[in-house]
Amino acid sequence: MSHREKILIVDDQPENIDIMVEALQSTYDLMAATNGESALERARGEAPPDLVLLDVMMPGMDGYEVCRQLKDGRTTRDIPVIFVTALDDPDKEAKGLDLGAVDYITKPISPPVVMARVRAHLQLIHARRVLMRQNDVLEQRVKERTAEVVRSQVERVAGLNNFANAMAHQIRNPVMALGGMSGLLLKKVPTNSPLSEYAVAVRENSLRLEHLVGVISDYVSLTAGKPEAFPVRTLVEDAIKRAREIATDLGKELDCTAELADSDVVVDAELAVLALVEIMQNAIEFCERNTIVLSILGGPDVFPHEVTASERFYAADRWYGVRITDNGPGIPDENLAFATDPFFTTKASGVGLGLTRANRILHDELGGELFVESPPDKGVSVTVSFLLGFELD
Repeated sequence: MSHREKILIVDDQPENIDIMVEALQSTYDLMAATNGESALERARGEAPPDLVLLDVMMPGMDGYEVCRQLKDGRTTRDIPVIFVTALDDPDKEAKGLDLGAVDYITKPISPPVVMARVRAHLQLIHARRVLMRQNDVLEQRVKERTAEVVRSQVERVAGLNNFANAMAHQIRNPVMALGGMSGLLLKKVPTNSPLSEYAVAVRENSLRLEHLVGVISDYVSLTAGKPEAFPVRTLVEDAIKRAREIATDLGKELDCTAELADSDVVVDAELAVLALVEIMQNAIEFCERNTIVLSILGGPDVFPHEVTASERFYAADRWYGVRITDNGPGIPDENLAFATDPFFTTKASGVGLGLTRANRILHDELGGELFVESPPDKGVSVTVSFLLGFELD
């Protein structure tokens, strides 16, 4: 037996109900009510109607109030309401539509018109329900696929960590042996001997190789924890504090000015600060001046919208951008495209992983972006994006 939709007919005149019943009973299951209170009771019952035909002019509670209460109810708000009225007033019709009604039928009614309007709106309901079920199925599939991707990512990261740790162990042992033997050799050979120079070179390069292995191991093991909402100002201030210590160790001075819009961003705070520090440290090491000037600007409209709008699931206005500009020599145009590539550097020292680490943290772990610019004679600007706190919805 096929399912028959249920229609609630509400009218204080029984003869009007009879006309509706005559027009619809062959196709639909019908319920009737002669006042607003009874209509609400039936609509809120265990077997609510699929559609309500509602008279406007009724004593006591009129149709407008019935419609308002239906639309305010959690279990009745989605039931379509068609007003049935003898009023011929556009303002009254607009009032009913504003309250949530989907249509108007004027009295005296025409049975074919009633049947056509009812059928059309029930078909819309059916189509909406089918679409909602399809959306639910799609959403579930997306969740399952997302969980699968996350599991795969976790397994991949774990595998890379294991590989990096194993590689570090295998390389460190012979490197440490080389360093130890070069040290012993330095004690045994005369200082003016060529062997002494060779031993120094072996020791220095073994230390450099050991440091490089540690840097690569740390890079591979970067993994974000559970993201939480943190004030941007706190993240930037922590990063500046660490950057000042780095500058001091290098015999330099760091002069920072920050203009930040107050907002929370959803991040792993430790990794977010690390990414900002890497950007600042890169500026400190690259600049040949004794005083490095950093200008920091932050706000929801700082990061380029053409990037976030086209490449991100969330809309552009859900991102908070932080732009760090230095007073260094800048990056030549021919090198700019390689600024975040691993081991690319024009510095006399260093392994060229600073911006690479920052980019990996921002893009792979925090879901943001990193954008490098170097206008002529204006230093380097590195802009990063963080997802704004969910409480700002």
